[in-house]
Amino acid sequence: MKKGFTMAEVLITLGVIGIVAALTIPQMIKHYKKVEAETRLKKAYSVMSQAYLAAQVKYGDGNDWLDWNDAQIIVEDYFAPLINDVKVFPPDPDVMKAMCFEDKYPGNHTFGDENEMNAQYTWMDGVYISNPLYENQTASMRLNDGTCVGINGTADNLNNTDKHKKNIIVDINGSSIGPNVAGYDLFFFVFKDNNIVPYGYDWSTEDLKSESLSQSCNKKAPLSGYVCAARIMAEGWTIKYW
Repeated sequence: MKKGFTMAEVLITLGVIGIVAALTIPQMIKHYKKVEAETRLKKAYSVMSQAYLAAQVKYGDGNDWLDWNDAQIIVEDYFAPLINDVKVFPPDPDVMKAMCFEDKYPGNHTFGDENEMNAQYTWMDGVYISNPLYENQTASMRLNDGTCVGINGTADNLNNTDKHKKNIIVDINGSSIGPNVAGYDLFFFVFKDNNIVPYGYDWSTEDLKSESLSQSCNKKAPLSGYVCAARIMAEGWTIKYW
């Protein structure tokens, strides 16, 4: 007589495997996405930092550039020539467009829905982000890996009280791919002292991850996600808040 597994034993085994898979696969996917986000953000930061330093060798101290009030010139003349294979998206004087927007959708609405108010990005708490992502003065460029970088040299930062006027916004997987949420695939930097630094570089460790401070990098905070690049860098280029 040949020995084998009964149907009940096979079904039990498959059930156990299914339970283990259901418990582990989501965590594996989450871990992969975190590692991918960390890697893409670090690469984008490196590319833009090197380009900024190279541009200063060519054009002089970045603080003295006379063209900061025209983001299109800054992107087209100062940065794009120093980065391989980029596509530039100039600002539109008449239409409020998201970064790297290619008019693929009717009516210039990001997802073809007029009820979306052109809104493309949100904070962690789900509130729509507008300025400076949709300001007519914001120019952007798409890097060869799909990362979208926007530059706005004149607009106030999102809280309208910050001293920094030279903003750089990074969407690590491109504006047409979600989740389009600050702290997940959207990150904020500023040009300061001839370097690119994350917004929130001067925040304390406690403030960066505060549950109550507006714009901190904590899902429980209001308008959260603005300083997540600073938190990631402060914590060794790792994401610990997902």
